[in-house]
Amino acid sequence: MKIWHTSLLPSVLLAQIYWQGLEEAFQRARYQDRLLLIYLYTPWCGLCVLMDQVTWAHPVIATYAVRNFHCVRLNAESRDSIFFNGTFFPYLPEVHANEVAYLLLEGKMEYPALVLMDRWGSTLLTLRGYIEPKLMDEILRYFGGGYYRTMGWEEFQKTYPSQL
Repeated sequence: MKIWHTSLLPSVLLAQIYWQGLEEAFQRARYQDRLLLIYLYTPWCGLCVLMDQVTWAHPVIATYAVRNFHCVRLNAESRDSIFFNGTFFPYLPEVHANEVAYLLLEGKMEYPALVLMDRWGSTLLTLRGYIEPKLMDEILRYFGGGYYRTMGWEEFQKTYPSQL
């Protein structure tokens, strides 16, 4: 039996994101004033692995995401039908992706991808590609704090310089 000294444990163990299923998160968002954070990935994507290991594992990012969003981690190439908003979405072999991922990314299948959605299902933001922790911190605080409703992105960046 291996015994770990707590100082040797990575800090990621202290702050992990609880990833919900898409339908579960959507239903919860309807009753709570929090946005959906949908992270689309594929198992073969190197940048997706990097996002998992660096960005999502960062304690500041993970803690803020869990407290302010309903977080969904969605394998874009899932062959299982995905239930969302009253509909089952199948795997689309012609595009090598699940239909719900195809619709969320408007057919531009680049990974990793981030989609922020309000509780009514309207997309507020779609970003494709690796997002470093500093930028993710700014994005999450801009949307999670509701600043997107009252000020532009550039103005927000001047008032909230991330410490990451």
